[in-house]
Amino acid sequence: MNEQIAYIIDIQDIDMNIKKIEDDEAKNIHEINESAEGVKSQNETLERLKNELSELQKKINLCELNVESYNEKIEKYTEAQKQIKTNKEYNAMQKSVKDNEALKSLEEEEIIKTMSAQEEIKSAIKITEEDIKRLSDIISNKKAEVESDKIKYCDIKKNLSDKRKKLEEILKVEFLNIYEAIKNNNKFPAVIPVNNNRACTGCFRILPPQQFNELLSGEIFMQCPICSRILYYKQEVPEINSDAAKNNTEKNKTKTNKKTKIKA
Repeated sequence: MNEQIAYIIDIQDIDMNIKKIEDDEAKNIHEINESAEGVKSQNETLERLKNELSELQKKINLCELNVESYNEKIEKYTEAQKQIKTNKEYNAMQKSVKDNEALKSLEEEEIIKTMSAQEEIKSAIKITEEDIKRLSDIISNKKAEVESDKIKYCDIKKNLSDKRKKLEEILKVEFLNIYEAIKNNNKFPAVIPVNNNRACTGCFRILPPQQFNELLSGEIFMQCPICSRILYYKQEVPEINSDAAKNNTEKNKTKTNKKTKIKA
């Protein structure tokens, strides 16, 4: 492999490690912000539910006042019936009692219905509060994790940056500039191997035999004519079939045993 390419690959490995650290940090920050948004949204929901619960309680209080008022009227009309002399007046008073009892019954039904709605909202409030606590715990844990990793990641990135600077000192400036330009053009990784089929593993363009032979020589600095990535040859090791290997081993053992018996 071209020595300068080897230096660039080392630099790229460093950049990829730094990027992984930065991605992990960004992921943690994103999760914290996402959870914070969730807490904000759930707090708004909680406030709305509490207001609804308060309004329902006001409705119940009003219904109870109405029930009390109807009870007073029923008691008043019932007492007045005792003083009435004629059937006509008695029947009219009796109708007033029944009318107020019917209105009272409606108010009592409304109280039961409203209390049922209250229970549903109380259940929703409990779930919302639990969700707020869960998200708040995530935020606390993630913040602790970020603080814990900050020093560790800072040291790792410093060590990686120091290694990168040393490599930059021995790498030709024009090659470093090419690498940086490719990387900054959102083509990362910028250094890509060519496989046994002569294909760039970045864009899968097949190299002509002559160009591939030049790459194999390790004497030139080559870029893919299609995607512009820096190329190097990486020989692919064929996969070993474990079953076939096992069978070959057993055959060899059998042959060895036969030879031993013949000698004996």
